[in-house]
Amino acid sequence: MRILVVNAAPRMEAGNTQMILNPFLVGIRHEGVEVDIALLQRKNIKRCTGCFTCYAQSPGICIHSDDMSGLIDRIRSADMLVVATPVYLDGMTSLAKCFVDRLVVFMDPHFISDEEGVRHPLRWKFPEKLFLVSVCGFPGLHNFDPLVLHMKRVARNLHTEFCGALLRPAVFSVLMRSRYPEKVKAVLDAARSAGQELVLKGSVTPGVLEAVAADICSTEELVATANAYWDRELGRGGDEPA
Repeated sequence: MRILVVNAAPRMEAGNTQMILNPFLVGIRHEGVEVDIALLQRKNIKRCTGCFTCYAQSPGICIHSDDMSGLIDRIRSADMLVVATPVYLDGMTSLAKCFVDRLVVFMDPHFISDEEGVRHPLRWKFPEKLFLVSVCGFPGLHNFDPLVLHMKRVARNLHTEFCGALLRPAVFSVLMRSRYPEKVKAVLDAARSAGQELVLKGSVTPGVLEAVAADICSTEELVATANAYWDRELGRGGDEPA
């Protein structure tokens, strides 16, 4: 089994997404799976122009000569695609969206219909499963609703199974290890278990997903801690808080 993990966090390994992604990958590798990691911030991927050249004039070949062609080859050889992105304004990062838009080369331009509606057939086989890893600063899983719905639609259009989402709200509370060592450890241990389950079962059980998303501190403490941090940052910058 080969899993391609596409990290769409602009800060890559230094970003908050990596706090959950690290133990998750430990769990995957524990089961002996080959993991291929792509950091989109280090790639030159141009925006889709909607020109339809890859549909008819040069089927499956984009007008852009950039790093996406190499990623397409890696996707085609993978059994599962994991997309890791923080939530930016209720959705995926621009890096992730640019990447997803360029997956259009997998699609044949003809229309087909089924019980769920109309979509394109595939030109090439896509990985059999698509999994999402995401974090956000606000507490509450509802903050991921637009992103999860979007990824489910992407999976449908690419004829793959959306096999779940590992979601961590209030991600800044994971940094409170000194205050809540046992709670933080439980979250990270659950993320590792999620990686193992994904390999062994093809999905992650609800209990493990809930453990990853479990509250570490109260909303009131999270708000106070976050605001105190930004007050300090604004003070260093010479600006007054709004």
